[in-house]
Amino acid sequence: MVESRKSMIGQKHCPFCQTPARRTCAHLALAVEARDFVRRCVEMCQGQQSWQSLCQWRRAHPPAASRSMSLESGVPLSEREDFTWLETAFCAEFLQRLSWFGGTEYEWRAGPKPEQGGFWVLLWSKDPQRLWWELRDDLERQSAANVQLPPPVPSPEAWRTMPLNYAR
Repeated sequence: MVESRKSMIGQKHCPFCQTPARRTCAHLALAVEARDFVRRCVEMCQGQQSWQSLCQWRRAHPPAASRSMSLESGVPLSEREDFTWLETAFCAEFLQRLSWFGGTEYEWRAGPKPEQGGFWVLLWSKDPQRLWWELRDDLERQSAANVQLPPPVPSPEAWRTMPLNYAR
């Protein structure tokens, strides 16, 4: 009796149907180790290409706060300090505003050996497939918004009216 009570400590339940997370239900969009959460979300929504271009843009244009921290310390921002690896930051920036987002929770799950246990992130949604579609659309939208278009090439007619610059 005591053993079964120990294994139940910290177990989470679906916020929609109250099914224990270990039994999984239709609302459990993802249950994964925290270190793999962002990668698995991007894979589940099939948004790898948009995600990569968004990450490249973010690394080239870090927020002002990140730049100042990096300049103060003299240490360049590494990929690990980027928003892309933290599941909480990913949720706050990309998931929480989605209409199909139901919430996240952490659950300790033990492995076959004591040192193999770890925190898992449980991602809930009323309709997981729609959550993944919505996330993919959002990543594509943000990625497209950050693409720098080359300046337009003037038409041949415009060349005739452009001022000539003879400065040396």
